[in-house]
Amino acid sequence: MENREAGALKAEWRARMAKIRDRLSAAEREALSGKLCAVTESEGLSRLRRELGRPLTLCAYAPYRSEASPMPLVAACLDRGDTVVATRMRTDGDGLELRRIGALSDWMAGRWGVPEPDPRRTALLAETSPLDVVLVPGLAYNKAGGRLGYGGGFYDRLYMERRRLAPEARTLWLGFAFSGQVVAEVLPAEEHDLKLDGLATDEGVLWFAEDGSAAAWKRGIRDGADE
Repeated sequence: MENREAGALKAEWRARMAKIRDRLSAAEREALSGKLCAVTESEGLSRLRRELGRPLTLCAYAPYRSEASPMPLVAACLDRGDTVVATRMRTDGDGLELRRIGALSDWMAGRWGVPEPDPRRTALLAETSPLDVVLVPGLAYNKAGGRLGYGGGFYDRLYMERRRLAPEARTLWLGFAFSGQVVAEVLPAEEHDLKLDGLATDEGVLWFAEDGSAAAWKRGIRDGADE
């Protein structure tokens, strides 16, 4: 939950950044999303597959309103034999569950119209099953690893739950956004906000401080650029 002062500041930022993203036309969003997906694959996922020597487990989402779309990346990962899961709001509204995606048709409109996996077509992923990469949507990011979400705290809670249930798991939490969503300013943040490992935009992938359980992966991905 946000405290009152931080909540007010975040609300101002959300209104500002939503307008910036909403100004992109559908054609512009499609073109930038395609570039973003290609960059994420070439500068992130392909290098991580090489580092691990196996297919990946990727947690993705389907775009809502003017969000960057990871759907081309999801389709490519499925074709490569990766496991793809996606977030779905739990029936009690308290947090997110993860479900396996087998095809792009496995999504449906959920609460508030947000796309989510259709429970009739998708299987629930065990809470302790490891994830390699989580694509994290949001409204604003900066190059210090800051992120501004939508205010519900769903990804923050998912981050804490995964760390609690699988503390030894190595997972890359990767912001996924248009380059126009990246700001130079310090974004308002609270102690419970999730810590991003990197940020993917249509201009490239930026990796943040090399600490935590996934530090070796980040070094391997970065150092593998010229391999």
